Amino acid sequence: MHFLVIDNRYGVPIYVFLEQEPSREAGRPSPRGRWVILETSTPADPGVKLPKHESGAMASIGGDPERLDRFAEFPSDAHVKAAGYSLIEPRYVGPSWETYVSVFRPEGGKRLTMAEQRSHGR
Repeated sequence: MHFLVIDNRYGVPIYVFLEQEPSREAGRPSPRGRWVILETSTPADPGVKLPKHESGAMASIGGDPERLDRFAEFPSDAHVKAAGYSLIEPRYVGPSWETYVSVFRPEGGKRLTMAEQRSHGR
């Protein structure tokens, strides 16, 4: 199971699959989302596991058009289409919302620290 948050902050929805449900910290509301199934083997043949190098960041993710709570990793975009799934892009798969915010930069560039922001007058 993964917690799916759809991040709409950048004009294009980013599908964020998290291992942990985002928590409320210091009064900050947690992103809204829902628990979904993210299979690590192809649905057509559940016994076939993806090689480690193709799982996670390198794998393609497809959404089951029949079940909106079911997603699966595939070796390629072509495998997603052949299985009758919808390709999910852009997307991020990781442990937590905090990790996503710290490493996923769809707008480009690196995140400035608070000290760097103050020195740049931001």
